[in-house]
Amino acid sequence: MVIRGKNYLVTCLDVFDAGYGFYFDALFADALRIKFAEGEACAIPGFGMKGSADFASHPKRDKRTVRFLISKWG
Repeated sequence: MVIRGKNYLVTCLDVFDAGYGFYFDALFADALRIKFAEGEACAIPGFGMKGSADFASHPKRDKRTVRFLISKWG
């Protein structure tokens, strides 16, 4: 993912359909402690025209897992 202009390697843990878009949970490396603002957009290279995901939440307590939303309507 490209976050604030920097490339980061993440592991996709889960993807699910929310009706209006797809949520996916990304696992970041231990050393990274990136704080996201609500609705902050990140790029997903190689994902086509809709290569953008918005920060949604931290669904787990570990802070390494971050949930993003990819809108179906861009």
